[in-house]
Order: sequence, then C-alpha cells, then structure tokens
Amino acid sequence: DRDSYPMTNSRELLGKKISIQLKQYGQTAYIFSGIVTELSNKKVDGYNKLFIKGHAPTILLENGLNCQSFENQSLDAIIQQATSEYQSDLLSWDLRPMLKDPLLYTVQYRESDWEFIKRLATRYGEWLYYNGQQIVFGGAGGKTVELVEEKDVYSYELKMRLVPQKFSYVGYDAKRAQNHTVDSDSIPPKWSIVNPFQQHAITASEKIYAKVPLSLYNQSLLEKGSIEVTQAVERQKLRRQHVLFLEAKTNNPNLRLGDIVKLKGWMPKSGLFKDGEVPLERYKIIEITHSQDITEGYYNELVGVPMDNMVPEYMDEDAIPLCEEQSATVTDNNDPEGMSRIRVQFPWQKPFNGTTPWIRSITPYAGKGKGMHIVPEIGEEVIVSFENGNAEKPVSLGAMFNGGGKSGHGGAGNYMKGLETASGNKLLMNDQKGSVLLEDRGNTSMKFDGAGNSSIGTSSSQVITVGGCKEMPDVKSLLKMDKDGNISLEGKTKITLKVGESSITINKDGTITFTGDNITTTAKTLFSVNGDNNVEITAKNNHIKGITKIDGGDVFIN
Repeated sequence: DRDSYPMTNSRELLGKKISIQLKQYGQTAYIFSGIVTELSNKKVDGYNKLFIKGHAPTILLENGLNCQSFENQSLDAIIQQATSEYQSDLLSWDLRPMLKDPLLYTVQYRESDWEFIKRLATRYGEWLYYNGQQIVFGGAGGKTVELVEEKDVYSYELKMRLVPQKFSYVGYDAKRAQNHTVDSDSIPPKWSIVNPFQQHAITASEKIYAKVPLSLYNQSLLEKGSIEVTQAVERQKLRRQHVLFLEAKTNNPNLRLGDIVKLKGWMPKSGLFKDGEVPLERYKIIEITHSQDITEGYYNELVGVPMDNMVPEYMDEDAIPLCEEQSATVTDNNDPEGMSRIRVQFPWQKPFNGTTPWIRSITPYAGKGKGMHIVPEIGEEVIVSFENGNAEKPVSLGAMFNGGGKSGHGGAGNYMKGLETASGNKLLMNDQKGSVLLEDRGNTSMKFDGAGNSSIGTSSSQVITVGGCKEMPDVKSLLKMDKDGNISLEGKTKITLKVGESSITINKDGTITFTGDNITTTAKTLFSVNGDNNVEITAKNNHIKGITKIDGGDVFIN
C-alpha cells in the first residue's frame, strides 16, 4: 500500500519465532525454525516492501560477555547450567557428547554463552550444529537419506588428501611430579574405518609422513594424570582422519546438517550393481546451503565427511579461555596433598560462590623436605597469573596488601623490612639503625642493635639445652631462668666456672673443687661446714681468729 504507515503491523514480528518449510510433492520435507531479528521497510517502485531477517535460535545465546566457572561437571551438565535461564520453548537441545568424564575445572571468561559452547565443542572435539529444530552437541548424526546420481544428485565430487597421522604428546603432571608421554600408535582404534577411500588416504599418509613429532600438551592441570593426555591424543588422532570430503549438488530438500547421506553413483554399464547404482559409502553433512532460483528452482549444495569421523576437523586443543592476571581472595589453604597449594575466588566467582581448584604458588625455593613454606591466609588477597594465558590453569604469584589489610610499616626512607605472621611472630630489620629483632607472640625476643650489642628477653622463662631439651631423656646440659629470679644450671657430667686461673668445678661423682690464689667465704650471721664423716682443713698455716668453741668427742691437737 502506497499510503500505509510503515510497519504498522509488521513490527510485531520482531523477536517472534518463525518457521520456513521446504515441501516436496506436497509434503513437508524440512522445517527450519528461527527468530526474527531484523525488519526493514523499504519503498520499491513506490510501494512499501518488507524485508525480514532471521537467525537460528542460537542467536539468543549471543547475549553479551559472561564469566562463569564449573567444577567436576560433565559437558552436558555444563551446557545445561550455562543455558538454564533461557526459554525452553525457543531453545531445544540434543546433548550427546562423546566425552562423558567430568571435567575438573571449566571456565567461561568474557565470552557469550554461544561462544563458550562453541569453544567447548572445538576444544573437546564434539559436533555442534543446529538442524532446524534442535541444537545438537555431540552425537553420531541424524537421519539417513539416500541420494542417487542422476535422480536427485546433479553432481558430486570426492576429494582425498594427505594428512600426517603419527605424533606424540607429552604433558607435565605436577601432582605426581612426572611427565606423561603418549604416542598416537599406542591408542587402539575405537571405531573401524569402513570407507575404502578414507582408508586409502590414511594409509598413504602414514607412508609418506614417517617422522613422529613430539608436542607439549599444556592445556590442563592434569589432575587425572596420564588419562588426560591419552584422551587428547585420541581426539587428535580422530581429527586427523579427515582425509576425504564429499561435495554435492542435489534437489532433495530432506537434508539437514548432521544427517547421513547414503550416496550412490550412476554407472549404467557396470554389471556388478543392480540398476547401475554403485554404493559410494555414507557421509555426514557438515555444511549445506539451500537455494531457490527462478530458473533452476530449488537446489542445495552440501559438504560431507565419512560418517565414521567421530571428531570434527575443527577440533583444536588450544581453544582455551584466555585470561589476564587478576586479584583473588584465598578461600582455603589446607592442601590435602601437602603441596602448599591454595584455593582462591575471583571477584566474578563470588555471585555463585565459585572457587578455583587447588592451585600452586610461586616461591623462591622449593623441593622435597626443603623450601620456603609461606602460604597466604584465608581471606587475604593474592595476585593470580595463568599458565599460557589459560584461565583454567591459574597460579598464585603472591599475596598483596590492600586498604583493608595494611602492613603497618613503611614510611619515608623505606628502612623497615621484615616478616610477620598472623599470630604475631615477627622478624624485623631496621636499615636505619642496622638492627634486627626476632620476636614471638609471647614477647620472647632476640635483638641485635646494630652497634655490636645483642640481647635475649623473655616474659616467662629462658631455657637453653644442649643434646635435647628438658622433656627429652638424652638432654646433656641445661640452663633455665624464669621471671621469678630463679636460675638453674644442670649438667650430666661436669660444670666448670672459670675466670683466669680461678675455677669452680662440680663433678657428677659428687666432688666440688674450688681453685684460686685466694678464696674468701663471708657469712654475716652463720657459716656452717658439715661433713657426715670427715672435715679436713690442710695448709702450712691455719689461722682461726675470734672466740673459738669446739664441741664433740675427743679433740686432738698436735
């Protein structure tokens, strides 16, 4: 209508579900359901014409960049969780992944949901396509349709090519501290190749590419050990079986992505096959374009691969989630493996209470029975990097101070250095004074003042042992001082106090020896010398001064 107001009614189509039907002989052969995503009203020859543009329902998954993580979940469970908020009447799934094992840690980082799902399919070698009604993830294929040359096939072309088949992967397993090397020849085939064209191309490839290259598999934490490297080699081996392709132009509208084509060539002069129809094997449709031409009418052009190809050619182990360094909060530091690892939570994980698996931390010195064991506390901030930029391989670079967790030191001159633990144990070095202070939470300290002096102070007691401690039976020597002014010195064999040539020696046999030029003993009130049997005083001259009283038995004076 020349005079109608633009898009009065047609605008209601925007965002609505739309279906396109292909019919053959009056019967519906194929239905493609999608979403109207764009409307255009344009005047052509004075009349308003409406142009409609639509997409598969996968366009709904392109709703913006999202960050999310999944722990110990299978591929189908991950996809179900990632798409749980979408309308089920608009998105229908057929989830049949070949990989059934749960994945330790999977990250969607700054990707739309569709980009994330496509990357999962690429990384783990799963088929992914929309067949007009369902989004298919994995699976062996759809329905089988027979195509015969000269009947519904205008033309076809079979292409063979050479692809290197032999290779090896090596991966480092930090948990077990060992390398895992897997050779492609060590992986037995799960499916036999029945397509003779494909088998010929694979055999030819194996003959011409004799060298076995070795490549590093560095795409996961390898928590499961060698099985992950084996699975990666198996996927890569299946991907390299893409040596044969079918290209065809047909008029059969029943064909969809993922369907299986049973191709027959037309060779009327061949007496080996009935009606001259020669079987040329089965192929999975991986590309198809439907066209309607004024002169030719309907036709489609397709690309297929042997139906035995269980892994798509686009499989790529390097399809990892790329991530930049960022801050995180420590959620756990009690590593069950004793590797000083931690678990952390990134800011984008907090809304769904997600965390990383156990990740390693950088330290200047590490090894069996040695190393620097300083693990960040729970609740503290750390800076996290990622091996090869892979968001699924985080590694802690160290802890950081922030506005809520200040060191309490610093200032002009930057002369304070040190280490202080959560309980109050500290080692402080003052570059201004040249001093060093070592102190525990009980205020026991050892200080070097930088001027050549040192001191040891305790708030309760000081014990020095050699050969053990007091609680151990093999302690040999012990010095103990307490806050009440008590000093105890113990030795298993002998204690000697010596100044110059003067000394006091206490022996374990009970003898005590005083040695010196002059020995003076002074008592203000009473000086008592007792001997159970004898008291001997021997000298050239003995001088007793003062009132003298001798009590006892017989007294002999010579």
